[in-house]
Amino acid sequence: MNAAELVYNTRVALGDLFGVDKPENVILVPNATYALNTVLLGLFEKGDHIITTDLEHNSVLRPLWYLQSRGVDVSVVRVDFEDDDVTVERILRAVKNKTKAIVCTQCSNVCGRILPIERLAVKKPESVLLIVDGAQGAGSLPIDIVKTGIDYYCAPSHKGLLGPQGGGIILVNNRLPRPLVYGGTGTESLNPEQPIDLPEHLESGTLPTPICAGMLAAAQYIDEIGQENIYRHKRRLTDYAYDELELIPGIELYMKQNSNKCLGVIPLNIAGYHSGDLVSYLDKNGIYVRGGIHCAPLFHLRMGTEQRGMVRISFGYFNTEREIDQFVKIVKKFA
Repeated sequence: MNAAELVYNTRVALGDLFGVDKPENVILVPNATYALNTVLLGLFEKGDHIITTDLEHNSVLRPLWYLQSRGVDVSVVRVDFEDDDVTVERILRAVKNKTKAIVCTQCSNVCGRILPIERLAVKKPESVLLIVDGAQGAGSLPIDIVKTGIDYYCAPSHKGLLGPQGGGIILVNNRLPRPLVYGGTGTESLNPEQPIDLPEHLESGTLPTPICAGMLAAAQYIDEIGQENIYRHKRRLTDYAYDELELIPGIELYMKQNSNKCLGVIPLNIAGYHSGDLVSYLDKNGIYVRGGIHCAPLFHLRMGTEQRGMVRISFGYFNTEREIDQFVKIVKKFA
């Protein structure tokens, strides 16, 4: 009973962070990839049309390519880095009679670019679903999915939500997708069909109660700090780092400085070097960042970095300007 109460409280706490007042609409899953697959593979059929963007992670792209191989029409829209109105207009122009959904990231995992989710929700046709990959935004970008009009919001527990790895959520604000997994739910055991009530409809098998305990503690912690404060802290660090980095000779910065449109992520390279060279150098100096393609192939193809990749630095709530100073010092030495 204590475990069941803990899981329930986890749903309540996570729902409170995102404006979901029905705990049963907070679906607990193993990760964001599982969440996105559940929604995408559970809603669409041959002949449907889906719109997405060139900033998406493979957790969105690969399920969409799979659906495309099964007869679903997929359109990829180019995000305008400078003007949100242009991005929204491009997406709206891509809408067809058979368009069933817009699927997009809340913000890019490579460059941190924040997409105009609220504007899309207002301007899209009512019949078109809005599915958001919140992996990079959850816990850092305040959003009320019900008031905004997001139909499905997917996120992992271990990034901005500050929880343990091995957890994820689907926030459901529309009709039910088909389950990705069928099985025991602890309810309606004599029914050969999957229960139609949430959360059991999308949750089969034993829930990871220890992970839920971590998610609950993290959600309570974020609520105590305030997502707005986390957002402001990351913006401040982003501005500070960018100002210091752009002074380094030979550095390649791929996004113009605009912390209002980006969240806590800066991609970079040093001219003449593969991203892995700088990553290895930083690693030897006690600084850990990620190089490569970051599971975002369309973005790298757009930027012409599919061969050398990029070095991505990303800030959490616990990072400091002093750490940035040390990072910049080592990058300068490498350059």
